[in-house]
Amino acid sequence: MAQIIPKGLNKRGQHTFLIRATVTATVAAMGTDSERQKSMTSTMTWTAPQETSESEALKLVEKQAKLFEKRIEKRFQDFIALGLKNTELLSENSYRITACSGYDNRGRQIKKRKTVTLPELVDDKRLKWTAKQKQEYLDKQRVLFEEEVAKGIYLNGETMTFAAFTQKWLDEYAEKQLAPGTLKNYRMRIQKRTLPALGHLKIAKIQPHHLMTFYNNLGEDGIRLDGKFKPSEKVIETLAAYPTQKLGDMTGISFKTIQRLKKGEPTGLPTAEKLCNALELNVKNSFTACGEKKLSDKTIREHHNIVSAILATAVKWNTILANPAERVDIGKPTKYTAKYYDDKQLSAMFAALSVEPFMQKCMVYVSVDLGIRQGELIAIRWSDIDFISGKVTINKQRQYISGFGEITKAPKTDSGTRYITLSATVNKMLRRLQAQQQGEFEVVGETWSTDCLIFTHEDGTAIHTTYPYKWFTAFLERHGLPKITYHQLRHTNASLSIAAGVDVVTLSGRLGHADKNVTLGTYSHMIQSREEQVANAMDKYYSSVDMVKKSDTDEPPQIRKAV
Repeated sequence: MAQIIPKGLNKRGQHTFLIRATVTATVAAMGTDSERQKSMTSTMTWTAPQETSESEALKLVEKQAKLFEKRIEKRFQDFIALGLKNTELLSENSYRITACSGYDNRGRQIKKRKTVTLPELVDDKRLKWTAKQKQEYLDKQRVLFEEEVAKGIYLNGETMTFAAFTQKWLDEYAEKQLAPGTLKNYRMRIQKRTLPALGHLKIAKIQPHHLMTFYNNLGEDGIRLDGKFKPSEKVIETLAAYPTQKLGDMTGISFKTIQRLKKGEPTGLPTAEKLCNALELNVKNSFTACGEKKLSDKTIREHHNIVSAILATAVKWNTILANPAERVDIGKPTKYTAKYYDDKQLSAMFAALSVEPFMQKCMVYVSVDLGIRQGELIAIRWSDIDFISGKVTINKQRQYISGFGEITKAPKTDSGTRYITLSATVNKMLRRLQAQQQGEFEVVGETWSTDCLIFTHEDGTAIHTTYPYKWFTAFLERHGLPKITYHQLRHTNASLSIAAGVDVVTLSGRLGHADKNVTLGTYSHMIQSREEQVANAMDKYYSSVDMVKKSDTDEPPQIRKAV
């Protein structure tokens, strides 16, 4: 007989009961031919209708208890009839599989358990499981689970925290698959924000609402505990006395950040602390808190992408059944509008380059001509250029990453490796640069670098990875030209190509985009402008051939209402 436990009245004055039913059956013992009694206990809460007296409620709950017990007994018997090994029934569609992973020092079995839930939907269609389908599905899950346990690769998402899995993901996946710069960024965001908020949760228990709470918290004012800190005048004077490269080596701070600090621009607290530790300064006396203490939408989206990547791997490794991040809507990203030089600005820049050193002049011309990334530009060797065909092979890039140093690596995607045709003008300029470099080599002699890079110092040593940015920024300031970043020369190339009528597929290939949709998304405003030019061109064509009657273009008569 099921047990009935009164729970008193609820807020509406209704009598509430807890019904607990226990059923038993004889099943085979795990790993043996013997049999043992197996029981299953299930509970339900039942509430009597309103305005039901206590005595009436007791009579009604007894009927409910009998029905519940019969329902549980049938469910349990149906489960026993499946003849599943090492599997327990938890609820109607939930089962627990047990596998042995060996014996401890006392000779006792070490058991691993995993909960398996029958999918309710497949391709948005609700499933109705037959006994045979349940048996086949659960047997397959049991075999897979036993293999994972036997190989020592089973990760239990119900007991493993998000922090523990993330560390495993970093060690076994990220370290091998991600580029050093990406890995460094991921580690920083994971340690700084993600783990303090989500690390304590069991990974199998993470739900979309946990993630939404985290993202909403990141968007709150005051969440940036580090804030922004502006260097004092004394600190700026101190920094001016040091070469930027030396400061980078002393502190581990990137070249661009040191450049901004020298100009008095604010930075984050970790950077301020690094600088003050290296120069033996007091942070409170050297920096003043300022600026907004809120994370940008872009930064919040980056946190989401990292969390989603970790959880997606957890699904692949059979640690969790589904990725809850896929069910979180964080809104559409802010559309990026590329900044670039127009024709007049570009002409002014080329005019200013005429009085600059030839190597630096070539550096800018090649960037505008090919639209390549800064890291790709400084990695080009003379052997990558075929002056006869005018083709340049882009197959590597140089980067400086704090904590790693300078690295040369392949492009991020297969489409990053490409062959781009030089204009005849820039082809001639590079031939001249090669001759100039040959003259420098004859002066320097054996100490000349063997890297054979195109853009080097006068002794043949490679320019620093941030040299184009540094030199170009100073160049624009010297000549009073509008400020753009060196990378925006790449966008300038794209605008020139679009204006010249280059199709999106060809442009995407030259820029090294993995997908033409990236090109469309980045330069859609330029392409739209080009589309309007087509309409204007059609007007000129119609006028030139005089093929449209004037009456066809007159204002249409006013439409009168029907009487």
